[in-house]
Amino acid sequence: MSRKWRIGALSLIITLHIITKKAFAQHIAPVDSLFKQAQELAKAGKYKNSRKLARQVISIVPQHTDAVLLIGRTFAWQNMSDSAKATLLPLIQQAPPNQEALLVLADAELWAGEPEQSLQFAETGQKAFPASPFFLLAKARALHHLKRYKEATEVVRAIPEEQPQYEAALTLLEKIIDASMVNRLRVVHQSTVFMESMSPWHLSSIEYTRLAPKAKFLARASYAQRYSKQSIQGELETYPQLTKNTYVYLNAGFSDNKLFPTYRAGAEVYQVLPFKIEASLGARTLFFPSETVVLYTGYLGKYFQKQWLSFRPYFQKQQDGWQTTGIVQLRQYLKHEDEYLTLTLAKGSTPYNLVGFEEISRLDAARVGMEGQFRLGKSYLAGGTLMYEQEEYESDASHNRITMGLSFQVKF
Repeated sequence: MSRKWRIGALSLIITLHIITKKAFAQHIAPVDSLFKQAQELAKAGKYKNSRKLARQVISIVPQHTDAVLLIGRTFAWQNMSDSAKATLLPLIQQAPPNQEALLVLADAELWAGEPEQSLQFAETGQKAFPASPFFLLAKARALHHLKRYKEATEVVRAIPEEQPQYEAALTLLEKIIDASMVNRLRVVHQSTVFMESMSPWHLSSIEYTRLAPKAKFLARASYAQRYSKQSIQGELETYPQLTKNTYVYLNAGFSDNKLFPTYRAGAEVYQVLPFKIEASLGARTLFFPSETVVLYTGYLGKYFQKQWLSFRPYFQKQQDGWQTTGIVQLRQYLKHEDEYLTLTLAKGSTPYNLVGFEEISRLDAARVGMEGQFRLGKSYLAGGTLMYEQEEYESDASHNRITMGLSFQVKF
């Protein structure tokens, strides 16, 4: 090649390089701007619009990993774990896997109620990045949700103090220690006073609860004093988990046949639905000496971030038709899941605390009440109840009563 041709080829290469560099710079500017807009939209909770801009970024720069991660994160924040996985799996299938993608997937599965899958992603990240404390924390969270408290404690304690995740680890450790206290002993006393000339009623109980990985067991002894009569009752309850989203309530009890039903039994099936909604169907059977009463019931509840809203109906078959009761409860959780305030509104004949047959036979009632529970240190809880009720036993006569209660609970 002659000198003239060599100079011409070199000039062409330089020119093409300059043109390409300018074009690339022109591309980068709008890409950066689009990605920043996508980030701002995600922070504002406008996830769909954020993903739209992030996809535009990817269409310009296909290897824009941060845009792919942003799309995956917004799916995770919306509890759309399948979409998050479909987006981020290509990033963790490469060698080495993308660290942030593994962390996002571990969080997404945990938020979606899949702690086993979350644990798998956390362990994969721990193997690929053994020096990273992020995966230790993710693994501990998954083990905590799986109720493998001993393993979770060991993993948390392995996070060095100098790591920025150490404070979060201490907070998680406190939760694990709290959850590992699977025994509960609770004492409750309630007194009911009437605005009419009736003697007060008293109801006391002591109950022991044991929390198992797949069930809850409860034993309760109750004492009632009404109409110058005294009565005791013993009950056993359990809440076994049948599947991941299904559990049942079973109850059996007996008494000395002075006030309480001679025998009682109950069963209810609970189903966890999407969007943190629960529903159930069941019945309670009360065997009094003079009559057997069957109360059909159900439940519909929804959990929000810090609130719980529920509706429970009762249906009782009588000679002249059906008697119905509706109970609405709104609970506000405070700093800890054991601390809350609950507002109760009810209309119908079924009582709040069912003791004697007389309450079952009343015609109607309306109730409003507040209940609260608060922590006294890590292992102790105290609660209180205040409730007003207007009840009708005859069509032309009604009673007004106020119920006050105190409770104390210890966890160990």
